Amino acid sequence: MKKNIFILASVAALMAVSPMLPFSSQAHTVQAADTNVTNKMIMHTSIAYDKNGNSTGTKYNAYSYAKLVSSPVKIDGTIYYKVADKDQYLKATNIDGVTRKITHNTYIYRTSTRRTSYQNKWKLYKGQTITTYGGSYRFKNGKHYFRVGGPAKQYVKSYNLGPVVRANTTMAPNSNNTSSNTTTNKPTNNTQPVGNEETTVTVNDSLGTPIVTFDQNGNVVQVRNAKNGEKFTVDYLEKGSRADKVAGYIGQFGGDQAIYHIKGTNNWLYSMGVKTASKIQVHNYDLEQTSVIKFTQTTDLYNADGSLQNIRITKNSEWWRVDKLLYIWVPSENKAEEFYHLAPDSHWKDVLRLSNNGQYVNDHMPIKDAYVKASDVQFVENSVKLTPSNTAAEAETAAKK
Repeated sequence: MKKNIFILASVAALMAVSPMLPFSSQAHTVQAADTNVTNKMIMHTSIAYDKNGNSTGTKYNAYSYAKLVSSPVKIDGTIYYKVADKDQYLKATNIDGVTRKITHNTYIYRTSTRRTSYQNKWKLYKGQTITTYGGSYRFKNGKHYFRVGGPAKQYVKSYNLGPVVRANTTMAPNSNNTSSNTTTNKPTNNTQPVGNEETTVTVNDSLGTPIVTFDQNGNVVQVRNAKNGEKFTVDYLEKGSRADKVAGYIGQFGGDQAIYHIKGTNNWLYSMGVKTASKIQVHNYDLEQTSVIKFTQTTDLYNADGSLQNIRITKNSEWWRVDKLLYIWVPSENKAEEFYHLAPDSHWKDVLRLSNNGQYVNDHMPIKDAYVKASDVQFVENSVKLTPSNTAAEAETAAKK
């Protein structure tokens, strides 16, 4: 790839989420003789990491094949494929890609000035989904693009794509890492307050990088644009949904996005636009600041009055934020049960919806004011615990009134 066409913006990673159905399914896998090993095409230049998630310095080029252990593994919450017979791990998002929703009608590009086709289509439309591979590239026009195919040059402007909908790599349910030289680390509940650890970061982008803050509703607000070469003292490194919001605001996703807190302010810098003097501990916003559940089975959604919404969430490994725990009287069962309330989310979700013929069908829709039985889901232990805001007796009394 010619260097004067674009600059690699990042090497991507992504927390494991549920199995998915991309806009296009590309066949890049060739099964090897050993059923536990697969030859996979690497779709985005990929750095090899060791079993502890540290870079080995080895690089695998895009469109080359690597012999990989078929079952992916997690290291510090990120999905990797192990290179067969080597202590090397490649981030799965550089191989299988991730699914994004198209938010604006978009063309497909070979270069910053030349268009091309993708699966015999010259234009993609809002609402469709598409698979992107690895982090975004910055072309010579200064705009960022995601690779959507290959080895032919096929790219889509990052501005026209939304945040990651889901990862394409499927982890086996309740899978454990069986390899003796790999680790599966559960997220830890880091409680280190802002200010106990700090480093210096330098803006490392010729276009600069936005300094942002968050309003009362958690929306991203730009303060100003930090210039290339500016230095800042930072005291907190955060991943999770807020970092994803900043990535969406900037239009640059790498799957490994995080934000640095500028010491003594309420402002933050996007990690992919800066260079750090030294590493500091990574904190997960969704675990430390919110309560999180997982759907371990197909689960009904309820209304606040205990009636069914006729919508179900299927088993998946995604984290779902909840903002309260309470008892709700369920008339059909004539008893009160504990329910979690799903926190509002602007993203559309894959669900099962009861159709007019009485059958549940696949659908894609936003989840609004919905509750799930606590007994039907799994609470993520390292997230913020909730206590019921009422009692079963109070729920029964309120319902009968």
